Amino acid sequence: MTEKPHDDANALLDGIDKTLSDFKTKAYEAKKSYDQSELGRAHRDLTMLGRFWSQFVRSCGWIYMQLIAPVTWRIYRFVRWAFAGYRALWARCVYAKDAYGDPEFSKARGGIMILATIAVCYLVYGALTVAATLPWYLATVRHDEQLYLSNSQNLSGSQTEGLEVHEVYGCETLPCTEQNTVTFRVRSTWFNELWSILHHGSLFYPGYVAAAVSPVLNRCVITSYGVRRKFLVRSWELYPDLVQVECMPTGGDGGKDSKTIDNKDYR
Repeated sequence: MTEKPHDDANALLDGIDKTLSDFKTKAYEAKKSYDQSELGRAHRDLTMLGRFWSQFVRSCGWIYMQLIAPVTWRIYRFVRWAFAGYRALWARCVYAKDAYGDPEFSKARGGIMILATIAVCYLVYGALTVAATLPWYLATVRHDEQLYLSNSQNLSGSQTEGLEVHEVYGCETLPCTEQNTVTFRVRSTWFNELWSILHHGSLFYPGYVAAAVSPVLNRCVITSYGVRRKFLVRSWELYPDLVQVECMPTGGDGGKDSKTIDNKDYR
């Protein structure tokens, strides 16, 4: 008689366990049925897609904060500093004193200031271009190289459409094959202009440089810079630049002309 409450408690606990077990089983069956349904599959796909985009956006945020933001912030600070300095310079230059000694805005000074700003920006752009090209030139330049050039072509449609660009074709040795051919670009750039002024005392004229290559097989002494890799030419049109050329047409004996090229013979 004294153990009946204990048996009732055990029965109650067993009933609770059975109820929970049945509930879990039914919940599992319901979830399984939902996951196998079209609505469940669509929900699962949308959940995976949302997780992917969430992770992708967070990863892009990390890239921006760690790699891009430090650079852009410094650029932003420099632009603000430069613009503040320009505004101060503008205020000093565009005002003239009137008859009473008070500052008065001058349209002529403002116009001259704008023109001077454009000229300075143009020169700064040229200086940056030269500074960026100089290491490339020093690393890849080839002076007084002897090779064979056979033709040149003007790639610019007209002088009014843009800068004059010529292309010069040749090969490093004879006979010419697909392995030893080389293509140069002759173009007017800031660096080429400065190079010509320092070496020849005149501006760089691409047409005159390309004209030295007659439409026959020529043995030439050239100065060029750039990497001669065909995959760079094909993928990014990264041609070597030709800045100086001295040519003499070869004879009819397969390029073995009787005269040996020496720079002093053509200067």
